[in-house]
Amino acid sequence: MALKQTTGVVIKVFDHGESDKIVVLYGPQKGKLAGIAKGAKKSKKRFSNKLELFSRLEILFDERPRGGLVQITEAELLDSYINLREDYDRYIGATLICELMNYWTKENDPDKHVYDLLTWALQELNRSDLSKTILIFFQVKLFTLLGYKLHLDSCILCGTTGQSGVPYGFLPSRNGLICTGCRPSIDPRDMISLSLGTIRLLQNAQELPLEKLNRLRFSKSSIKEALLLFRAYGQYLLQREITVWNFILGKQQAASFSPDR
Repeated sequence: MALKQTTGVVIKVFDHGESDKIVVLYGPQKGKLAGIAKGAKKSKKRFSNKLELFSRLEILFDERPRGGLVQITEAELLDSYINLREDYDRYIGATLICELMNYWTKENDPDKHVYDLLTWALQELNRSDLSKTILIFFQVKLFTLLGYKLHLDSCILCGTTGQSGVPYGFLPSRNGLICTGCRPSIDPRDMISLSLGTIRLLQNAQELPLEKLNRLRFSKSSIKEALLLFRAYGQYLLQREITVWNFILGKQQAASFSPDR
């Protein structure tokens, strides 16, 4: 059977046995693709410094008739995004992006818009110091593409629209805002507090194309609010904890919301 060729970003990689590696990529042609690279740990030519987390590769692979792991026979490095491995904030940001990609995507279910978002986010993280802002932009766009767009226009209980200076809450279980008047009816531990400024920034991020997102400027408080929102919303939808959030938010902040209540 002839070898096949595809392009993808390594979103997960781990050792298998004494000499092999399991590699999971996400690409525009195949979506998520899991493969085994035989002898990769000992290779000094075919795979040396290529099968690394975050790397964008072009691979040759053999697809097995019964499915399962493909066999990766060759890999060419297209982008290494080296800064993602040399800076702590960039590294944990890129790690979160890849974990989200692994949890939210399926094998043989390609989406070029999702792939373009992934490569955009890694490129921006690689060149920019604004790692947390890029994480916000990535999740705004990812949830929209996946069909879980944030509902930020009005209170989901009474329909009140945003009022200047009035804090809102975001309820992950309902994907919507709770206004000040309705907040007493909701357990505060189930909500994420949002200022109107943060809401407006997130609304703008939903509408702007990727190349114009850098026009938006988040304050420290808005960054904190937005990241807490996405951590809580994603955890509610997945019903699982993504550990790297503890390093991005700090363990005390990351523990402030429980989706199981």
